Amino acid sequence: MHSASKILMGMTRSSYRHAEPMKGSIAAGTIVRLKSDGTISPAKADGSAMGISLGKDLSNIGFTSIVKAGTAVPIALTAAFSPVVGAQVNISDTTGLAIASGAGATGVNAYYTTAALTRINEDGTETAAGAALIDMPGGL
Repeated sequence: MHSASKILMGMTRSSYRHAEPMKGSIAAGTIVRLKSDGTISPAKADGSAMGISLGKDLSNIGFTSIVKAGTAVPIALTAAFSPVVGAQVNISDTTGLAIASGAGATGVNAYYTTAALTRINEDGTETAAGAALIDMPGGL
């Protein structure tokens, strides 16, 4: 049954998106950065933001689908963080999860379109730390 208070990680609620596969594995809802050696990482120290991970591809062949631009894209939140609709998205410099602004956080070219939702991970488990939907129509 559909619940508006929950979001399934690894999918978008909108058909407006630009997604591409990249070699590597990063959990759905986490920012993806391209390292100088061509691998991917969520850490700011490793490179520029490319997009948000939709998780491993369904073929399970070692690729991660990355949304580079889109609307209603799910992003994982750090524990106890509750975003404000319309506010700029800030990303933890180490974990790649959405976080409140401040030290250790970097603002990206995206904004929240929902408050916190219950996160349903790719394996079907629910996580206490939530998720939210963001719009990034021009990319991060």
